[in-house]
Amino acid sequence: MVIRRHKLVIASCLALAFALAIIYCLVAPRRYEAMARLVINPTSDNPLGMAEGGMSNLFQDPTLMQATEVQIMQSDTVIWDVICRLRLDKNPDFAKIGADQSLDNISPSRRIAMLEEFHRRLRVTMIPKTSMVEMRFRSKNPKLAAEIVNATANAYLERNFRTHYDTTMQASDWLSKQLNDLKQKVEASQQQLVDFQKKSGIIGTDETHNSLLTQLDELNKGLAATQAERIVREATYREALGGNPDVIAEIAPTVTMQALRAQQVDLNNQYAQLSAQYGDAYPRVKQLRTQLSQVDASLQAETNRVLRRLESEYKTASRAEKMAIGEVEKSKQQAYKMNEAGIEYLILKNELEASRDLYQGLMKKLEEAGIVASLKSTNINVVDAAEIPVNPAEPGVLLTLLISLIVGSAGGLGLAFLLENLDTTVSSPEHVKLFSRMPLLCTVPHIILQGHNSTRPLEECEKKRPLSLVRPQSAFAESYRALRTSLLLSTAGCPPKSIVITSAVPGEGKTTTAINAAVAFAQNKHRVLLIDADMRRGGLQEALGFAGCQGLSGCLTGAYVMETAVVSIPELPGLHILPAGARPPFPAELLSSDEMRRLLERWKADYDHVIFDTPPILGLTDAAILASMVDAVLLVARCGKTGRQALSRAIDALACINASRSGVVLNDLNSSEHYGYYGYYGKEYEEYYGERSLKTENQK
Repeated sequence: MVIRRHKLVIASCLALAFALAIIYCLVAPRRYEAMARLVINPTSDNPLGMAEGGMSNLFQDPTLMQATEVQIMQSDTVIWDVICRLRLDKNPDFAKIGADQSLDNISPSRRIAMLEEFHRRLRVTMIPKTSMVEMRFRSKNPKLAAEIVNATANAYLERNFRTHYDTTMQASDWLSKQLNDLKQKVEASQQQLVDFQKKSGIIGTDETHNSLLTQLDELNKGLAATQAERIVREATYREALGGNPDVIAEIAPTVTMQALRAQQVDLNNQYAQLSAQYGDAYPRVKQLRTQLSQVDASLQAETNRVLRRLESEYKTASRAEKMAIGEVEKSKQQAYKMNEAGIEYLILKNELEASRDLYQGLMKKLEEAGIVASLKSTNINVVDAAEIPVNPAEPGVLLTLLISLIVGSAGGLGLAFLLENLDTTVSSPEHVKLFSRMPLLCTVPHIILQGHNSTRPLEECEKKRPLSLVRPQSAFAESYRALRTSLLLSTAGCPPKSIVITSAVPGEGKTTTAINAAVAFAQNKHRVLLIDADMRRGGLQEALGFAGCQGLSGCLTGAYVMETAVVSIPELPGLHILPAGARPPFPAELLSSDEMRRLLERWKADYDHVIFDTPPILGLTDAAILASMVDAVLLVARCGKTGRQALSRAIDALACINASRSGVVLNDLNSSEHYGYYGYYGKEYEEYYGERSLKTENQK
């Protein structure tokens, strides 16, 4: 709705932006852009290619390297070289500084100005996800643009070539000076190694191949076997110390012991059988007991002899172990001394090999230095050289027009919403709902009175008649019929009989609303009394062309009888109008009098609806007095005129007197701005009833 309300502002901003864009496209000079593509290959900081593929290359950021090269392409050194080569100072399409002035004598300020001009036209960008860059230059002369791009690329390539070549040759010169010292160091290391071999007795190229190490290895094997033998003998001896013949027989069996144990078992069996059969006094039992004693004594003697033998074997194994340990320790001491000599030998040998490898590698690098300087002097290649452009790059017509549309739309919308925020009046139905906190009963459209094909103003006889009667099939009249329906349905079964129509401030159309609302009720076969309660400044007499001073003021003072003051309209027999009459000195006192209350009760008994047209409620008490007496109060707000604060204050004033508020009527609503509320239905009504449009005539 904001956009529809301010559509002219938005359209004006769009038209202005579009017109400025067209003027710019017509006036702006044509500039051509030439473009070349270059590829930047990764390179090593080592000028001679030493330690290639090492860890140093892993920490190089290709993106950082590419960005650095892009900055070098745009450096003042490269650009000034191009200016000097092409003599751009003499070219009128670039910057002419005078025919008699050379670049050698150019002032610093002029030099800076030319460099800035070149920088402004030159643009070097990286192509995402590639190692390529694009170099662009714009000029009014397409041929000059291509020449400058190619010259800049060549100047950058030559600088890159020269920088790499000079770096490589400097490293080569330094390397040749270091080779003599390195050669002497290799010779000294070799002589030192030979002298140490003679002194230490290490023979052969393998310093670990000697008899001492072999002997130590054999002794260690023998020591391990001796220790194993001692452990077995000691374990056997420890088990035998318990003196158990059964255990000794198991760990160290002998023929004698086995025979004695067999004889012992046999005698025990015989003894057990005979003693059980004949008793201990039997002679054979006694004989067996004697034999068992002799066998046990022999078995014990054999056990003691085996135990002494095991002890002797254990001690012998222990002495052998100690002797083996002594021999191993003696050999170790000799091996330690030889190992120290071997370590020193290895150190000398490694130093010699390292010096020899370094010397040989540097000699090889020195021999290849010239070739490396030529082959690896540059890592830049031109993929596409610049060609003479055919179509101008500036001005971009489509882009300029698109930007103008975007800027115009944004500016128009911003200005529209700014104007909307600066507007403090009630300008939409949403504002009524937000600031009145009352239901919106109806919206009255902007009044336009035109015929179908030509403008037809109101005739003189129609100007003093209610507009609902003049144009009964218009959307204007339909809105008051909608108001009538809303009031009749506001209280189910008991529609309001007395209604006060007021507004916050003057000029909001409350008189027009009162007249046409009364007409709408009268057209519904109701007896309606329309009273002009604005005795300070009555509007019904002027609006409807009534003459005379009889009216409400005379009825309240008793000067006139109500029947003589009431006026009727011939077209609507059910509509009766009571003008305000002569202006009394104290209107508020008359409205709050007992006579007013008595007349109101009489009117409510004689008529179906009594409608009061009252003064504005803010600043005057007339409307508030009547609002406290009637069944319903209608508050009229005019679209684009009634202030939001005024509407809120009017609502608060009605709330203070506990008036029966029915709702708000939004008057003079422009259907083109609020298409969603009235525009669509208004157009449908106009087409249906044969009324295309209405000419503006706002009621007060």
